[in-house]
Amino acid sequence: MKDIDAFIQQVKLNCNIPDAKFWGYYSICGLLMRYRELYRSEHSLMPWDSIDNEEVCQWVQEREKLWLDLDDADLQKIIIDNRSYDPFDVTSLNSVLRAEGLVYSGGYGTFNKPTFFIAKLDSARDLFDYRVHYTGTELCRDLAASPAMLQGSCIYVRPAVLSIFIWDRFQELKASRFSLLTERMFSEYLIQSTDRQCPELYKKIIDMVCDASEVFVLHEAGEAYEDEYSDDWHEILSEGCDKATELFLRGIKDVLADTSVMGPLRMISDRRDSSGITFFAAFLDGIRKEIFPEIRDAFQQFVESGDWSVLEDARKTGYHRAERLQAETVALWKKKRDMTTIARYIRDTLRKK
Repeated sequence: MKDIDAFIQQVKLNCNIPDAKFWGYYSICGLLMRYRELYRSEHSLMPWDSIDNEEVCQWVQEREKLWLDLDDADLQKIIIDNRSYDPFDVTSLNSVLRAEGLVYSGGYGTFNKPTFFIAKLDSARDLFDYRVHYTGTELCRDLAASPAMLQGSCIYVRPAVLSIFIWDRFQELKASRFSLLTERMFSEYLIQSTDRQCPELYKKIIDMVCDASEVFVLHEAGEAYEDEYSDDWHEILSEGCDKATELFLRGIKDVLADTSVMGPLRMISDRRDSSGITFFAAFLDGIRKEIFPEIRDAFQQFVESGDWSVLEDARKTGYHRAERLQAETVALWKKKRDMTTIARYIRDTLRKK
């Protein structure tokens, strides 16, 4: 590739265009959090590095002005050495970037928002029929970022994103805004709320990120395996729905992946991975807790007894519930083709809990 910087700027434009259209989908707190994460990424800052509030405010003002200018813009083709690529043609773009030691990702996230990133490729390995890419320094990204994602036959793992997530949990621990699960997760790595910032602490956090990333890899593997209704599910989400309905639908798919025979809960239990099950339980939040409430009690029983079978029993219960919810949703969709009906089904299901 003749000009990597020019390529990065093209991708950054395609990051800014959907950011300009979708920033309003986030709550105020959610948007502020994503501002902070994006600022850190663009300024090559670690989660524990301090930031200047005045500089951040100036950066936010400039970014929001840019979004206003891009509000009506469409995603652009990527031009490399006089050849044009669709921004979602991940396979072709990565074939070009491989020689540069880079990896590219382009897909759709929550609210059907286009999402992209470029990063240095740290390592890669095969898992079942999939290629797992572990990213290093991120050179370009958009407002939304997930610790891991599945795209085609590739799984992308982003330790930089996961490190922010875990560091934020540590800040909650220090502020005494934490659950016992969070405390236990950090205690596995000999981290306490009274620990001060220092290189030794940062090393422990990085070790946590490395181990926790495998939970996310297994989640994506579980999602890939549970593909019976993948086309129908994609069609439903592509039709557009209110935020609560979409989050619940995605929660169903997440729990199905988590509890799949190829997913993290089964694999962690088979390996007798005590750190892995603590990560899994501590990371389970939001809609997934509503759909899969058994895991909390099962985890507590496991802590007290060391009996892995209670986790397997909970996994099976959660899997069958998520499987039923997905099948009923798809059946309703095929019968009615109406998002209002799907939303009503979701509301009625939540009321029964």
